[in-house]
Amino acid sequence: MNREELLRELARHAPEGAGEEKSLALLGAFVAGPSDPFARENPEGHVTASAVVARPDGSAFLLVLHRKLSRWLQPGGHAEPDDASAFDAALREAVEETGIGRFDAPLGRAILDVDVHPIPARGRDPAHHHFDVRFLLTTGADADPAASEDPTRPIRWASYEEAVSLGVDASLERALRKARGRLRDQG
Repeated sequence: MNREELLRELARHAPEGAGEEKSLALLGAFVAGPSDPFARENPEGHVTASAVVARPDGSAFLLVLHRKLSRWLQPGGHAEPDDASAFDAALREAVEETGIGRFDAPLGRAILDVDVHPIPARGRDPAHHHFDVRFLLTTGADADPAASEDPTRPIRWASYEEAVSLGVDASLERALRKARGRLRDQG
């Protein structure tokens, strides 16, 4: 992944509210720091990439139940060596986790949202942070989740209100709200 490209994209991103402002500052400092921000071995944490997947009109969002956390999240995960950018990692993760093969990017490769959150220690992995960069992807009304890499993983479409009632965290609620607003503005 290209550290300089990500720093340029982060500099262009306008955060919404104090929580995202703080995450953007932490993420920018982390990426600009001396350690490899993409290495999973980095004890402080690593950059992750995710996709807020929506219907083109913003009426519904695709959520994935994370088994370890027992929470509904957006598709996303760790960067792989073949990912040229955070956007490419988010797109790959969306395809892998949903089984949907075609997405549109209504904001292009621009960042939708950022969030820095702690990950608890698990097994041999110490506690660390995920420095998550979120992008907006859309897919047509006929696209339904298919078999993913993990066919036992529950995936579902939910309206913004349903997502909130499912208990998405405040940062994902913010990202969904932003995505819905941007899609409605374009429509």
